[in-house]
Amino acid sequence: MSKDDKKLKEIENIYKSILPFLTKEAIDRLSNIKVVYPEKFIQVVLILYQYIQSGKIKKVDDELLKNILLKLSENERREPKIRFIH
Repeated sequence: MSKDDKKLKEIENIYKSILPFLTKEAIDRLSNIKVVYPEKFIQVVLILYQYIQSGKIKKVDDELLKNILLKLSENERREPKIRFIH
């Protein structure tokens, strides 16, 4: 088993451990993210896991998930490249 396989298995286990804390809508949204943006899925799962473990949140609904995704997207926004053509 490669290093990547172990990491993916670990992420999958973490995902399964947080499932009971997610609402149906949050599970649906996270499943869609998993298919379309696998890297973002991993980030979100790890963030949710940390929040749940620390006791900051008891239930993850769709709104909370949207807020987390919005914060992640803000960090990833690229500055537009401005080129001057003479």
